[in-house]
Amino acid sequence: MGSHLRARPARHNRRRRQAVITTVIAVLVVAASGTAAVAFMPGLPKSLPPAAITPSPAPVAEPAEQPDVPVEEPAIPQEPALPPAPVSPAALACTTSSLMSVWAHQDDDLIFANPDISAAIAGGECVRTLYLTAGDAGKGAGYSTSRELGILRSYNVMRGAQSFWDEHTVTLLSGAELTMFTPQGSTDTAVAFLRLPDGGLSGGGFPATGHTSMPMLLNGSIATIAPIDGGPPVSTEGLGHTISELLSAWAPSRLFTHTPGASTLSHGDHPDHAATGTLTRQAWQAVGYPVDAVRYFVGYPSEQMPVNVSGDVLTHKVDVYRTYAKEDVVIACADNAACLSRRGFGAWLQRSYAKTDAELGIG
Repeated sequence: MGSHLRARPARHNRRRRQAVITTVIAVLVVAASGTAAVAFMPGLPKSLPPAAITPSPAPVAEPAEQPDVPVEEPAIPQEPALPPAPVSPAALACTTSSLMSVWAHQDDDLIFANPDISAAIAGGECVRTLYLTAGDAGKGAGYSTSRELGILRSYNVMRGAQSFWDEHTVTLLSGAELTMFTPQGSTDTAVAFLRLPDGGLSGGGFPATGHTSMPMLLNGSIATIAPIDGGPPVSTEGLGHTISELLSAWAPSRLFTHTPGASTLSHGDHPDHAATGTLTRQAWQAVGYPVDAVRYFVGYPSEQMPVNVSGDVLTHKVDVYRTYAKEDVVIACADNAACLSRRGFGAWLQRSYAKTDAELGIG
């Protein structure tokens, strides 16, 4: 028994040594196998990226840049267009410069503003002449109509043509009724009549027309004044609008009228003259007419001034006036000498004084 017990450790040690040797051999074999595997796979990289790393995403194409497209602003409601300004029915065609003159009575232009009006016609200007009163002197429509005929014939002399005249009666935008005459086939010359009652030398009018006058209209004694031919009555404002309307319709290059009542140059003049000058001055100021284009002609007081019309100019002036006077039973001078001998008229015919607005002394 004793020898059997000693032999067991020896066999055990041998087995342990064999196990160790077997393990070493196994390790060497495994190691050799790994080296050989590597040797037969030369295409593999020496190191691989960790499996946990997420591959980079494929590049995304940028959106193509779009061209600028104008953005329409929302439409803003537009105010409706204003209608065109109404055109006065008294408008007349004129292709040259023009002269407008405003007078109280038929013949005031021929006495006080000639030779200037004759020169304007001879020079090719369009001429438009407006008479505010009927010049009836309380004698009725017959006398007034005769004076109008005298005016047409005297303008024929200034025009150098014996023409018939066309009559046109229109209702102006102001509401006033206007009677116009133009030579047949031409609008270069026009004379127009409002036919308001003549105020007379007193300014108080005549019984035949109810003692109404422009001076009374201006001073507030009456509210309106009616034409002697039955036209609609007009107020001071309406009369001013009428003159302003004709200024705009005729668009004159120059404007002639009487001296206004506020000027010392009108002292001793006919009250209708002074009223006409006042109304016309207010009218051109209302429409902004250029002051430098306005001239005021001295009336009755001009006889106290030096003679400044003579020779051939005076002869032509009297020829024109005499043609008118043949139709005016109050004057009715048969020849030039008779016209020049008439008290007052002879002195006025030999004079013509135009004043600027600054010379009126009104301020």
